[in-house]
Amino acid sequence: MILGVAFFTLQANAQMKPDKRYAPAYTYDSYEDMDMVKCGKGWATRPIKVKGGGKAPDIVTLTKAFNDVWKIYVVSGILKQAKNPKFTSQKYPEYDSEDIVDRPNGYMCVDSGGTDSDYMESCVWRCDNGHRLFAILMGGPTDPEIELVCFYDYDPDTETMTPVVSPVDTFKPKAEYYSYDLPRKGKDFIITEYFLDTDSNTEHVYTFDGQKHVYAFDRVIKEKK
Repeated sequence: MILGVAFFTLQANAQMKPDKRYAPAYTYDSYEDMDMVKCGKGWATRPIKVKGGGKAPDIVTLTKAFNDVWKIYVVSGILKQAKNPKFTSQKYPEYDSEDIVDRPNGYMCVDSGGTDSDYMESCVWRCDNGHRLFAILMGGPTDPEIELVCFYDYDPDTETMTPVVSPVDTFKPKAEYYSYDLPRKGKDFIITEYFLDTDSNTEHVYTFDGQKHVYAFDRVIKEKK
Protein backbone atom coordinates (compact mmCIF):
# COMPACT_ATOMS: atom_id res chain seq x y z
CA MET A 1 0.00 0.00 0.00
CA ILE A 2 2.85 2.38 0.75
CA LEU A 3 4.25 1.89 -2.75
CA GLY A 4 0.84 2.60 -4.22
CA VAL A 5 0.52 5.85 -2.29
CA ALA A 6 4.03 6.90 -3.32
CA PHE A 7 3.32 6.26 -6.99
CA PHE A 8 0.08 8.21 -6.80
CA THR A 9 2.00 11.12 -5.30
CA LEU A 10 4.42 11.07 -8.22
CA GLN A 11 1.51 11.36 -10.62
CA ALA A 12 -0.21 14.08 -8.63
CA ASN A 13 2.98 16.14 -8.46
CA ALA A 14 3.82 15.75 -12.14
CA GLN A 15 4.35 18.97 -14.06
CA MET A 16 0.81 20.32 -14.09
CA LYS A 17 1.79 23.60 -15.68
CA PRO A 18 4.36 24.42 -18.38
CA ASP A 19 7.35 26.59 -17.63
CA LYS A 20 6.36 29.90 -16.01
CA ARG A 21 8.25 31.75 -18.74
CA TYR A 22 5.43 30.86 -21.10
CA ALA A 23 2.51 31.34 -18.72
CA PRO A 24 0.68 33.92 -20.88
CA ALA A 25 0.09 31.33 -23.58
CA TYR A 26 -1.80 29.20 -21.06
CA THR A 27 -3.93 32.00 -19.63
CA TYR A 28 -4.95 34.06 -22.67
CA ASP A 29 -8.28 32.96 -24.11
CA SER A 30 -6.97 33.57 -27.61
CA TYR A 31 -4.64 30.58 -27.27
CA GLU A 32 -7.01 28.12 -25.60
CA ASP A 33 -7.48 26.07 -28.79
CA MET A 34 -3.76 25.80 -29.54
CA ASP A 35 -2.47 22.21 -29.52
CA MET A 36 0.42 22.78 -27.08
CA VAL A 37 -1.80 24.81 -24.74
CA LYS A 38 -4.33 21.98 -24.53
CA CYS A 39 -1.54 19.52 -23.88
CA GLY A 40 0.09 21.74 -21.28
CA LYS A 41 -3.13 22.04 -19.33
CA GLY A 42 -3.98 18.36 -19.32
CA TRP A 43 -1.10 15.99 -20.05
CA ALA A 44 -0.06 15.41 -16.42
CA THR A 45 -3.44 13.96 -15.44
CA ARG A 46 -3.92 11.64 -18.41
CA PRO A 47 -2.22 8.23 -18.77
CA ILE A 48 -1.83 7.01 -22.35
CA LYS A 49 -2.47 3.48 -23.63
CA VAL A 50 0.17 2.33 -26.13
CA LYS A 51 -1.59 -0.06 -28.49
CA GLY A 52 0.74 -2.92 -29.31
CA GLY A 53 3.53 -1.40 -27.23
CA GLY A 54 4.74 -4.74 -25.93
CA LYS A 55 7.85 -5.17 -23.83
CA ALA A 56 10.18 -2.86 -25.75
CA PRO A 57 8.40 -0.11 -27.73
CA ASP A 58 10.71 2.05 -29.81
CA ILE A 59 10.84 5.82 -29.91
CA VAL A 60 8.47 6.09 -32.86
CA THR A 61 5.84 3.91 -31.17
CA LEU A 62 5.88 5.95 -27.95
CA THR A 63 5.92 9.30 -29.74
CA LYS A 64 2.98 8.21 -31.90
CA ALA A 65 1.01 7.03 -28.85
CA PHE A 66 1.53 10.44 -27.24
CA ASN A 67 0.50 12.27 -30.39
CA ASP A 68 -2.56 10.11 -30.99
CA VAL A 69 -3.91 11.71 -27.81
CA TRP A 70 -2.56 15.27 -28.00
CA LYS A 71 -2.19 15.80 -31.77
CA ILE A 72 0.66 18.33 -31.74
CA TYR A 73 1.23 19.70 -35.24
CA VAL A 74 5.04 19.67 -35.20
CA VAL A 75 5.05 16.11 -33.84
CA SER A 76 2.66 14.97 -36.56
CA GLY A 77 5.15 16.21 -39.14
CA ILE A 78 8.08 14.11 -37.95
CA LEU A 79 5.81 11.08 -37.52
CA LYS A 80 4.93 11.33 -41.21
CA GLN A 81 8.64 11.12 -41.99
CA ALA A 82 8.98 8.16 -39.61
CA LYS A 83 6.40 6.13 -41.54
CA ASN A 84 9.31 5.31 -43.85
CA PRO A 85 11.35 2.78 -41.83
CA LYS A 86 14.49 3.82 -43.74
CA PHE A 87 14.19 7.50 -42.87
CA THR A 88 16.94 8.76 -40.56
CA SER A 89 17.34 12.49 -41.23
CA GLN A 90 16.74 15.33 -43.62
CA LYS A 91 18.46 18.70 -43.56
CA TYR A 92 17.04 21.98 -44.82
CA PRO A 93 20.12 24.17 -45.49
CA GLU A 94 18.11 27.28 -46.31
CA TYR A 95 16.72 27.26 -42.77
CA ASP A 96 19.66 25.57 -41.02
CA SER A 97 17.14 23.05 -39.71
CA GLU A 98 16.90 19.25 -39.61
CA ASP A 99 14.44 16.40 -39.01
CA ILE A 100 15.88 13.33 -37.25
CA VAL A 101 14.52 9.86 -36.51
CA ASP A 102 17.29 7.92 -34.77
CA ARG A 103 15.71 4.59 -33.86
CA PRO A 104 18.89 2.88 -32.56
CA ASN A 105 19.48 5.67 -30.05
CA GLY A 106 15.81 6.15 -29.21
CA TYR A 107 15.63 9.78 -30.32
CA MET A 108 13.56 11.99 -32.63
CA CYS A 109 13.60 15.72 -33.25
CA VAL A 110 12.54 18.62 -35.39
CA ASP A 111 15.37 21.15 -35.10
CA SER A 112 13.99 24.48 -36.31
CA GLY A 113 17.47 25.98 -36.59
CA GLY A 114 16.60 29.09 -34.60
CA THR A 115 13.78 30.08 -36.99
CA ASP A 116 10.25 31.01 -35.95
CA SER A 117 9.02 27.47 -36.60
CA ASP A 118 7.88 25.04 -33.89
CA TYR A 119 10.35 22.42 -32.66
CA MET A 120 10.31 19.13 -30.75
CA GLU A 121 12.48 16.38 -29.28
CA SER A 122 11.58 12.99 -27.87
CA CYS A 123 13.66 10.17 -26.42
CA VAL A 124 13.36 6.96 -24.43
CA TRP A 125 15.49 5.34 -21.71
CA ARG A 126 15.48 1.68 -20.63
CA CYS A 127 14.73 1.29 -16.92
CA ASP A 128 16.20 -1.34 -14.62
CA ASN A 129 12.76 -2.75 -13.83
CA GLY A 130 11.86 -3.45 -17.45
CA HIS A 131 9.87 -0.23 -17.87
CA ARG A 132 10.73 2.62 -20.23
CA LEU A 133 11.08 6.31 -19.38
CA PHE A 134 9.79 8.47 -22.24
CA ALA A 135 10.18 12.23 -22.58
CA ILE A 136 8.97 14.70 -25.16
CA LEU A 137 9.76 18.41 -25.48
CA MET A 138 7.76 20.77 -27.69
CA GLY A 139 7.88 24.48 -28.24
CA GLY A 140 7.48 27.51 -30.44
CA PRO A 141 9.36 30.83 -30.28
CA THR A 142 6.56 33.14 -31.43
CA ASP A 143 2.78 33.65 -31.49
CA PRO A 144 2.89 32.63 -28.67
CA GLU A 145 6.26 31.83 -27.13
CA ILE A 146 5.70 28.46 -25.53
CA GLU A 147 7.53 25.35 -24.32
CA LEU A 148 6.43 22.12 -22.68
CA VAL A 149 8.31 19.06 -21.38
CA CYS A 150 6.45 15.83 -20.55
CA PHE A 151 7.90 12.72 -18.86
CA TYR A 152 6.17 9.32 -18.72
CA ASP A 153 6.79 5.89 -17.22
CA TYR A 154 5.88 3.10 -19.65
CA ASP A 155 4.70 -0.12 -18.02
CA PRO A 156 5.03 -3.08 -20.42
CA ASP A 157 2.54 -5.18 -18.44
CA THR A 158 -0.28 -2.69 -18.95
CA GLU A 159 1.09 -1.05 -22.13
CA THR A 160 0.43 2.32 -20.50
CA MET A 161 2.43 5.54 -20.22
CA THR A 162 1.82 7.34 -16.92
CA PRO A 163 2.94 10.97 -16.29
CA VAL A 164 5.79 11.25 -13.78
CA VAL A 165 7.89 13.99 -12.22
CA SER A 166 11.17 15.13 -13.76
CA PRO A 167 13.94 17.67 -13.06
CA VAL A 168 11.75 20.23 -14.82
CA ASP A 169 9.39 20.22 -11.84
CA THR A 170 11.97 21.07 -9.20
CA PHE A 171 14.45 23.25 -11.11
CA LYS A 172 14.78 26.78 -9.73
CA PRO A 173 16.51 29.04 -12.27
CA LYS A 174 18.81 31.90 -11.44
CA ALA A 175 18.93 33.22 -14.99
CA GLU A 176 16.08 34.69 -17.00
CA TYR A 177 16.86 32.47 -19.97
CA TYR A 178 17.33 28.71 -19.86
CA SER A 179 16.65 25.66 -22.02
CA TYR A 180 16.10 21.90 -21.76
CA ASP A 181 17.94 19.26 -23.78
CA LEU A 182 17.03 15.61 -24.32
CA PRO A 183 19.94 13.34 -25.29
CA ARG A 184 20.43 11.77 -28.69
CA LYS A 185 23.47 9.95 -27.32
CA GLY A 186 24.13 9.19 -23.69
CA LYS A 187 21.49 9.35 -20.96
CA ASP A 188 21.85 12.79 -19.37
CA PHE A 189 19.05 15.34 -19.21
CA ILE A 190 20.52 18.85 -19.26
CA ILE A 191 19.15 22.23 -18.26
CA THR A 192 21.26 25.16 -19.48
CA GLU A 193 21.12 28.64 -17.98
CA TYR A 194 22.25 31.61 -20.10
CA PHE A 195 23.78 34.50 -18.18
CA LEU A 196 23.74 37.44 -20.59
CA ASP A 197 25.96 39.65 -18.44
CA THR A 198 28.84 37.15 -18.55
CA ASP A 199 30.69 35.18 -21.21
CA SER A 200 29.58 31.80 -19.89
CA ASN A 201 26.57 29.52 -19.52
CA THR A 202 25.89 26.90 -16.86
CA GLU A 203 24.78 23.37 -17.69
CA HIS A 204 22.96 21.51 -14.92
CA VAL A 205 23.47 17.81 -15.62
CA TYR A 206 20.99 15.18 -14.41
CA THR A 207 22.10 11.56 -14.80
CA PHE A 208 19.83 8.56 -15.25
CA ASP A 209 19.86 6.19 -12.26
CA GLY A 210 17.99 3.38 -13.96
CA GLN A 211 14.55 4.77 -13.23
CA LYS A 212 14.66 8.58 -13.14
CA HIS A 213 17.02 11.52 -13.55
CA VAL A 214 18.88 12.85 -10.52
CA TYR A 215 21.06 15.94 -10.21
CA ALA A 216 24.74 15.12 -10.75
CA PHE A 217 26.81 18.28 -11.29
CA ASP A 218 27.10 21.70 -12.94
CA ARG A 219 29.56 22.67 -15.63
CA VAL A 220 30.39 26.11 -16.93
CA ILE A 221 30.58 26.59 -20.70
CA LYS A 222 32.57 29.58 -21.90
CA GLU A 223 31.13 31.43 -24.87
CA LYS A 224 33.34 31.44 -27.95
CA LYS A 225 34.34 34.90 -29.11
